[in-house]
Amino acid sequence: MLRRTLSATALAALVGGLAMMGPSHAADAQIRINEVQSNSALGAPDFIELINTGTTPVDISDWIVRDDNDSRNLRIPAGTVVQPGAYYVVEPESGADGFGLGKEDLARIFTPDGQLVDSYGWTEHAFSEGRLPDGTGDFVDTEPTPGAPNVARAAQETYDADSPVVVNEVMSDDPLGGEDWVELFNTGTAPVDVSGWVLRDDDDLSNLVLPSGSVIAAGGFLVIETSATDAGFGLGKADMIRLYLTDGLGLVDSYAWTDHAFSEGRLPDGTGDFVDTEPTRGAANLPRPIDSPVTINEVESNGDSRGDWVELANRDTVNTADISGWTLVDNDPSHDPIVFPAGTTIESGGYKAIFTEPDFGLGGNDAVTLRDAEGNLVASFAWESHATTTYGRCPDMTGAFATTAESTFEMANACAEVEEPVFETEAWPFGNEITEAVAPGTWGEDMSGLDIAADGTVYGVNNDNAEIFELVEKDGIFTIAASWVPTYPDGSGQPDAEGITVAGDGAIFLSTERDNKFKNVSRPSVLRVVPGADGASETTHEWNLTSLVGEIGSNAGIEAIEWIADADATRLGITDSTGAAYSPADFGDHFGGIFTVAVEQTGALMVVVLEADGTVTLLQEVTSTEAVEVVMGLDWRAGGNELWALCDELCDNRHARYVFDGGTLTLAGTYAAPTGMNPGFTNEGLAIQWCAGEPDGVPTVLWISDTPHDGVSLRRAAGDCAATSPIVDPPVTNPNKPTATDEDDLVDANRGGVQAPATARPGETITVTVPGAAGESVHVWLHSDPVLLGSPVVGANDTARVTIPTDAALGTHRLVVQDATGALIGWAELRLVAAEGGDDKDLEGNMPPTGASMSPWLLGGAAGTVLLGTTLMVMRRRLDEDVVA
Repeated sequence: MLRRTLSATALAALVGGLAMMGPSHAADAQIRINEVQSNSALGAPDFIELINTGTTPVDISDWIVRDDNDSRNLRIPAGTVVQPGAYYVVEPESGADGFGLGKEDLARIFTPDGQLVDSYGWTEHAFSEGRLPDGTGDFVDTEPTPGAPNVARAAQETYDADSPVVVNEVMSDDPLGGEDWVELFNTGTAPVDVSGWVLRDDDDLSNLVLPSGSVIAAGGFLVIETSATDAGFGLGKADMIRLYLTDGLGLVDSYAWTDHAFSEGRLPDGTGDFVDTEPTRGAANLPRPIDSPVTINEVESNGDSRGDWVELANRDTVNTADISGWTLVDNDPSHDPIVFPAGTTIESGGYKAIFTEPDFGLGGNDAVTLRDAEGNLVASFAWESHATTTYGRCPDMTGAFATTAESTFEMANACAEVEEPVFETEAWPFGNEITEAVAPGTWGEDMSGLDIAADGTVYGVNNDNAEIFELVEKDGIFTIAASWVPTYPDGSGQPDAEGITVAGDGAIFLSTERDNKFKNVSRPSVLRVVPGADGASETTHEWNLTSLVGEIGSNAGIEAIEWIADADATRLGITDSTGAAYSPADFGDHFGGIFTVAVEQTGALMVVVLEADGTVTLLQEVTSTEAVEVVMGLDWRAGGNELWALCDELCDNRHARYVFDGGTLTLAGTYAAPTGMNPGFTNEGLAIQWCAGEPDGVPTVLWISDTPHDGVSLRRAAGDCAATSPIVDPPVTNPNKPTATDEDDLVDANRGGVQAPATARPGETITVTVPGAAGESVHVWLHSDPVLLGSPVVGANDTARVTIPTDAALGTHRLVVQDATGALIGWAELRLVAAEGGDDKDLEGNMPPTGASMSPWLLGGAAGTVLLGTTLMVMRRRLDEDVVA
C-alpha cells in the first residue's frame, strides 16, 4: 500500500488550488480534525489529519497539537497555510515534543494562544477513523488515507487457512493477577514460523502482530500475553481469540467463551475439545482436578536407590482413603498407566509411595497425573528438570511444590530451606560468550549426543529415535547436511541413543539406554553404525553392557560414549584393573581403540574394549564426583591427555576434566559453566574443536541440549587459536612405558633367538617368537625411529602378537624385544612392503633396501619400469591424533 503521510516538522500536504487571497488566523476558521490513526496494522506512524472546510486559506503556523495530556506542546511549523478544501497531516510522534496516540485517547488542535479549535476522542485504537463526508460528517471506520479524501472501510472477506497451528489454551482472568494470555500449539511434524501472524479478540480492529523470530517447533507451544504491548488488548468475560496469517484475512483458528476463561484448553493438546483446565502455559494441558483428600505429595524423578517414585498423601485425618482402581501415569501418551490393585488404601493422614519403574521412568522434563477409578483427575504435577533432592509440597500435604531439604519416603516432607551445596570449581577456561549455533526450530525435543570426527565433521544424535545428523557450518551456524535413523543389528527397534562418538574408521558408535518401543525395559547397549548414502545405514554390532553396569532403570543407562585411539592409549600407558598395561595385540579386532562410557544412574565412568566378536572387557572404572555427579557428555582430546565430562542442569552445567595419570583415569579439575551459559539449560552433549597445529590455542566448544531452549538446541563458544589456553596437558607419567634400546647396541651378538616374519605390511598384525619367555610381559619396539608396538604377555607357545603402525615407512626395520624391566632380550630384521596393488617405495619415494645388490643396468631398468608403469601413491592414514570427539 502506498502510504501518503506528511510530518508537522517537515512537510505540509496542501491539496487544492494555490492561495488566491490572504490567509485567515481566526480560531473559528473552518479547520477540522478529519481523520485519526492510532494503531496501523502495517506499522505506519500515528497521524492526525486536518481539513480546511472553508473558502479562504488558513494560516495554522504555531498551532498546538495535543492528545489527552494538557502538557503536550507540539507546534505546527511557521509558514504552514492550508488552502480551502486541502488537508494537512501531523505525525505527532515526530520532533522533540512528539507523542504517540493511545488505545483510549484524544486528538485536539489549539490556536497559538490556546483556544480549542477541534477535538476527537476514541475508546479503542483508531485504525483509522475519519469523517464522512470529509470535514462535516460523523467519524466512522475508514481506510487510512492521510492527505487524501476519506474512504469508508470496506469489509474484507476472510477465508479459512490450512495450518497445523491451533489455539490450545486461553487465560482471560488470572486469579493471581497475571496477564491475559493465549497458548498456540503446533500439531504438525515440522517447525512453523508464525512471525507476522495476527491475533484479534472479538474486535475486528484489534491487531496484535506476532514478533519476528516466532517459531513453534513440532509438538511445541508458544504463549502470547495479549495486553503486553500498546498494540495488544485484554481478554474479556465474554470474548474470543482469533489467529490469522500475515495478511490478516486467513483465519487459522479461533475460540470463543461466554464467561471468563480460567483457564480453558484442549484435551488432548491440539486436537481435543476445550474444557476447564489447570493453567499450564507453555506445557501440556491438564484437566482441572476434582475435590479429593488424596493428593500427590512428593516426587523422586532422578532415581534414588529404590528407583523413581511418586508419594501420595491422604489429607483426611479421620477416614482411610480407598484408591483401588486409581491410576498414575507420566506425560508420555504411549505409556499405559499404573492401575492400583483392589484393596489399595491410604490410612488417615498417611502416605503411600508408588514406584513407577518398570512401568515407566520419570524424566527431567516430565509430569505425573493421578486419576480416580472413574477417570476423574485428582491431582497432577509437572516439572522441567530433576530436583537436587525431591519435589514435595511445603507445607506438607497442602502447600505448593518446592525442592525439599531431603527425600522423605512415605514421611512428612522436609520443608526446611534447602542449603545448596557449595563446590570448589575453577572458572571456565575457554570462551564465555555463548551464541546460538543453529536456526530456531531446527530440532524439537530430545537432542542428546554430539561429536566431531577426525575430518572435522560434526555429528549429533536424537535420543527418541536415534536419528543421526551430519552438520555443516557456515559463519558459526550449522545446518543439516544428511541424517540416518538406525535400528538394532537385526533391523528392529527404536534405540534410545544418548551419546555418539566417531571411531578412526569413520564408523559411528552410539550409547543407548533402551529400545523406545519398549520404554520400560532397560537395554544399556553400544551400537556400531555405518552411515551410507541417501539416509541408509547399517548397524553392524551391538554390545549389551548389563553385565558391567548391573540392573539399572530403563531411562538411566549409558548416557555418553567416547572413542580413544590405541595410539593414545599405549602412549599414555593406560592400564587394566590389575595394573597391567593395555596392549592392543591382546585383543582381536576392536576398531583401533578403546571406549569410555558414562552410566547415568550410578555416575560411573568405565573404560572398556569392545571387540568385533561381541566381547566386552572392562579396563578401568571411576566414580564421578559430587560436583559433577552425572556425566551426560564426553569429549577426548586426541593426541593429548584430556577427557572432558559434562553434567546437565542437575549440576548447573559444571564440567570435569580427567587425565590418565600413571595410566589411571584421574580427576584433574572441576569447572563452572561458562558465564554466558544459562545453568538451567538441559545440555547433554559436548564437543570441542581443538586448534589444529596450535596445541595451546583456545578451542571452540559446542553443546547440544535435550530441550530446544528458545527453539534452539545447539550452542557454541567461539575459540581463538591465536590465544593461549589456561589449560596445559599434564606431562605423561607412564610407569609401564620403557625406554627404547639404543640403536648402536643392536649387534648380531645379541639377536637372542627372537624370530619375526621376513616381511609384513603396515597395519598388519604379526607373530613374534621369544624363546623361553612364556607367561612374561615383554616390550616390542619397531626401529630405527623407535616406536613401541605394545607390551603383550608372551603365550605358552613363546609367541606374542603386535600390530605394525599403518603409517610405518616401507623398508628394512628391526623388531626389538625387551623384558618387563626394559632389558634387551633380542631382535630380528623385518622388511615392510606395500600392500597388494601398491608400490614398494618408502615415504621418501625411494625403493627400500633389501640387503642384496643390483647391477646398475637392472636398477636402471627397474627404475624405468616404475616411472613408466606406476603412479606414485602416498598412502596416508586418517591420523588418530586428529580425532576430535
